[in-house]
Amino acid sequence: MNKTIFSRLWRMLSHLGVNHQMAYMEVKRVHMVNLIAIICIPAMFVFALVNLYEGRYLLSLINFSNGISCVFILFLQYYKKHEFAKFILLGVNFFFFYFGALFYGNAGENFLLCIMIVCMLLYDNRTIQWFMGGLVIAGIVSIKLFPPELLLTDHVPKSRILINTIGSLFFIVVAVHFFKNIIYNNVMQIEEQRQRLQILNQDKERIMSIVAHDVRSPFSMLEDMVFLLHQQVINGSVSEEYILQLQKQIAKQKEVLDDILSWSSRSMRGQQKLNATTQVAEVVDNLIPLIQASSDSKRIKIIADVDRYFPLYVDPDHLMIILRNVLSNAIKFSNSNDFVKISVSKDMGYGFIHIQDNGIGMEKDQAEYLFHTIQERSLGTDNEPGAGLGLLLCHELIKHNNGIVKVESVPGYGSRFTVGFPMQIDT
Repeated sequence: MNKTIFSRLWRMLSHLGVNHQMAYMEVKRVHMVNLIAIICIPAMFVFALVNLYEGRYLLSLINFSNGISCVFILFLQYYKKHEFAKFILLGVNFFFFYFGALFYGNAGENFLLCIMIVCMLLYDNRTIQWFMGGLVIAGIVSIKLFPPELLLTDHVPKSRILINTIGSLFFIVVAVHFFKNIIYNNVMQIEEQRQRLQILNQDKERIMSIVAHDVRSPFSMLEDMVFLLHQQVINGSVSEEYILQLQKQIAKQKEVLDDILSWSSRSMRGQQKLNATTQVAEVVDNLIPLIQASSDSKRIKIIADVDRYFPLYVDPDHLMIILRNVLSNAIKFSNSNDFVKISVSKDMGYGFIHIQDNGIGMEKDQAEYLFHTIQERSLGTDNEPGAGLGLLLCHELIKHNNGIVKVESVPGYGSRFTVGFPMQIDT
C-alpha cells in the first residue's frame, strides 16, 4: 500500500506540467527539470541542517535557499512556466554552487559542470549553450585561482568534498545516460512511425485498387442493363418488371459502394482490422443478392450449403470483399445454365469456405500463382472484362486476417476455391 502511494506521488511530481500536446523531447526535458528539483530538495535541506549544526551559517543559508528555489521550480512546472523554471534551475544553482565552492572549498565547481551539461540537454539554442559554457568555465577558473588563504575558516571537511565530488560525477553519468536513452527511444519511435507510414501507404494503394476493381465490374453490368433497356424503349416493349429489376440492382450496387467506401475510409484512417466472430451464413445471405444479376444473366444457379451457425474470427468487411471477388470470378468463368456451389467445412480449429464451379478451369501452374501475381486481363465465358487485380487483393486480405487459401482446378472441369480462417480468438 505504501509502495503504491509512493509510486503515485513520484509519478505525479515527475510529470508536473506535462500535457499530451507537447513534443516527445519537450516532455522529457520537463521530466528532467522535475527530477533534478525533486532530488535536490531533500539533499539541500539535509545539508542545510548539517551545516547549521556545524556552525557554517552562511553555507546553511545557501543550502536552504537552494532547496526553497527547487520547491519554487516545481510550482512553476505545475503552472507550465517551463522556460522560467529552467532559468531558475540553472541560474540559482549556478549562483549557490559557485559561492559555496568559492568561500568554503566544498568542490561545488564540479556541480557547475553538471549545470553546463544540463543546459546543453535542456536548450537547443546555441547562444544559450555557449553563454552558459563560458560562464561555467569562467566560474571554475576563478575558483581555482582564488587564494586559499581567503577561504572562510569554517570550510567543509574533506569527507564533504569527497561526497560532493562523487555526487556530481554520479549526476553527470546519470544525466548523460538519461538522455542517451531518450535519443535512442526517439530514434526507435521515428523508425516505428516510418514503418507505420509505409504500411499505411501500401494499404491506401491496395484500398484504391479494391475500390476500382469492385466498383468497375458492377457498373459494367449496369451499363449492359441500361443498354438493353434502351433497346426495349426503341422497340416499344419496355417491361415494368425489367425496370424494377434494374432499380433493385442499382440499389444493391449502391449498398456495395457504401460498404467499400466505409471500409476504405476506416482503413485510410489507419484503424486496425475489426476482427470479430462472424457468421458465414449471414455474409453469404447478404452477398448472393449483390451478384444475382450477373448469375441470372448467364442463368447460373448459386447453391448455398452453409450451416446457419458457422462462426469465423475475421473482419466481416474483409470476408465480404474476399467472397464477392471469388464468387464473381467463379461466375465469370462458368458456362451458361451451370451452377456455383458454396459450402463449408472445418478442421484443426479453422473454418473453410469452398466455392466450387464447373467452368473452364485452369492449368495447375496458373492456379498456383493465381493469388500471388497480377493476372493478365482476361475475358469470361460471356466476354466479361476483368482487371486482373481481384484475387491478388483478396490474398492480401486473407493474410491480414491470418487466413489461408487454396485453389484446385482441372481444365475443362472447373475450379474449387477454398479460403480458411480461425474459428476462435487466438490466445
